[in-house]
Amino acid sequence: MLRAAQQSASTMDVPVLDESPPGTAASLFGARREEASFGGREGLSFGPVFTPSEVARIRELIKSHMLNVASEVSPHAVEALAATELERFHEVEGYDHGKMLSKRGRTLPKASVDEIKAMSFFDYVTDVFGDFYLADEEDIGHEQITFRLVRPNRPEDVGSLHCDAWFWEQFGTRLPQGISRTKVWAPICVEPGVNGLRLAPGSHLRALQYRAENRDGKLEFVPQFDLAEIDLRQYCGAVGQPVLFNYRTLHVGPVNRGSNSRVSIEATIMYRSQTS
Repeated sequence: MLRAAQQSASTMDVPVLDESPPGTAASLFGARREEASFGGREGLSFGPVFTPSEVARIRELIKSHMLNVASEVSPHAVEALAATELERFHEVEGYDHGKMLSKRGRTLPKASVDEIKAMSFFDYVTDVFGDFYLADEEDIGHEQITFRLVRPNRPEDVGSLHCDAWFWEQFGTRLPQGISRTKVWAPICVEPGVNGLRLAPGSHLRALQYRAENRDGKLEFVPQFDLAEIDLRQYCGAVGQPVLFNYRTLHVGPVNRGSNSRVSIEATIMYRSQTS
């Protein structure tokens, strides 16, 4: 029964998440800039939108990286993929989606990360968090920005309901002393309302239990609580509109019910805690 409930988090009908203007450091942290405080009672906030030209460039960077990966795992499909818009990649037959979209395949190279970090949204990140860096969670030697490409009506392309802190717990990853974390997610190709992200405002304030399972080599989480206990909502942000959330805010990518592939980027912002 719990497994059925966990699986339904990506398919159930949920209300829309109300948006608000980008917050200031004072409104997002209160008196103390630390991980547990981020996002206040809801545990999330919204950032300023990437400009249209920035979104277009991010799309180019993602596509270029995917073509490089395809040249290794599906070389016969490179020409067709190169001639196809990123959000229509699912229409190309014969490429190995699983291998191309492995964690390595979804991790952008350092040059692309550096270019994205120079974009306008990260000026806002500096204003809110002060000096920051992006986590190298896979220990590949540079800051990481990853992306996802979720095909229409493919449940295997989305994960299980989780908070990101659970991954660190399962892999034994230690947080550096005096450093806090916040997650950022932004849609790059999206049809708002049918293939965005789902988050549970306020869930970071609860001690929710879970069980971890390895399914076909992929870490999945099975919640040990009733989904009715959380207020899961659909984020309907427009293209390039980031959402930032507490590392213990529950979220899940829903099954894509649109006609195009959903493409998004995400990263973990690391910053110095200020506890007094």
